[in-house]
Amino acid sequence: MGYIGKQPASAALTADDITDGIISTAKIADDAVTSAKVAFSLGKVGQVQSFRTTNEQSTSSTSFVASTITDSITCSATSSKVLIFVNGGRASYSGGTAEGTVHLYYAVGSGSYSSIVNIVNSNVNESGGYGKPAMSFSYLHSPSSTSELHYKIYYKTNANTYYLNSGSSSTTITLMEILA
Repeated sequence: MGYIGKQPASAALTADDITDGIISTAKIADDAVTSAKVAFSLGKVGQVQSFRTTNEQSTSSTSFVASTITDSITCSATSSKVLIFVNGGRASYSGGTAEGTVHLYYAVGSGSYSSIVNIVNSNVNESGGYGKPAMSFSYLHSPSSTSELHYKIYYKTNANTYYLNSGSSSTTITLMEILA
């Protein structure tokens, strides 16, 4: 067994045993600190799923409709969380001013989708112009499930036609299982 300074005779380590007053990383045995002694979760990534689309899609609906921006993941434990990133998807409109609303929905297994969180409200105010730049969004979800989880972008407009992925843009949805 390793020791610092002189070897104590069945006594606890004291300040006198540390000759230079410093306990550096080099002086700590490799197996002295284990993950069981860490007082917090290290948040390891269990798996990563990602989907990217360049398909432009549009809606004239004032109720939420499903986009083709979707991905699925199955967590290895009910204590796992899902870190969700949505990036991309410039917005535009036709027929006049429009305000689009984009939400993240999810479903467990073959169940129905329900909204988790509002991603963005995008006001598009110039005729034929592009709205706000691409979305950049992250969300930590605690689903408490080991069933397959489906995440999908839903969107709607308050008037006219609202487009996602305008002007040759793309959207990526990335799902990361964060182990507890």
